[in-house]
Amino acid sequence: MNIKLLNTITNLLLHNTLLRNNICIQKKILKNEIVFPKLYNIDDKSSLEHIYPKSLLLKKDVNDIHNIFCASKRINNIRSNYIFSDDLSIKWTKINNNNYICHYNKLFNPNNNDKGIISRALLYMTYKHNYKLYINKNILYKWCMNNHPDIKEQLHNVYGLQILGYDNPFITKYYDKNYIKFITNFLNKY
Repeated sequence: MNIKLLNTITNLLLHNTLLRNNICIQKKILKNEIVFPKLYNIDDKSSLEHIYPKSLLLKKDVNDIHNIFCASKRINNIRSNYIFSDDLSIKWTKINNNNYICHYNKLFNPNNNDKGIISRALLYMTYKHNYKLYINKNILYKWCMNNHPDIKEQLHNVYGLQILGYDNPFITKYYDKNYIKFITNFLNKY
């Protein structure tokens, strides 16, 4: 999709959503609550998942929107704090929606649609908050480069920018001509 068209669509959708929800959002942020207006259908089968595990975060970073995405409650509970992997030598058990788990090694292999989102959230947490890389840097690179940000991830990023005042550069810069250099230089530090 043309990047200018995508930016225009993103801005229109976000502008309309934020106009309708701005007062509510400001109140919720002051109360330290997280709100995702119109991006996700959050119901009783959904939960907000911390990609970088909440138990490993400092309190000040727990509500960082760039690390929180809507997920199935079942998948979120099963995944726990397991490390992400796609090692083919592991004996995986299929859960559902092409997600796999290995309880013995405490590993979780997400479906291909989620690998890009996961990698960019994990990269962001290391970049912005100086957490250690949560999974192997080669996997992070592969998942990030092989799974481009979709419109929902890009809207999520713009929403995070509006709320927090900063974006996830691993999403924002994805279509820049120097992106490979940006991500490679970052990962070479680790």
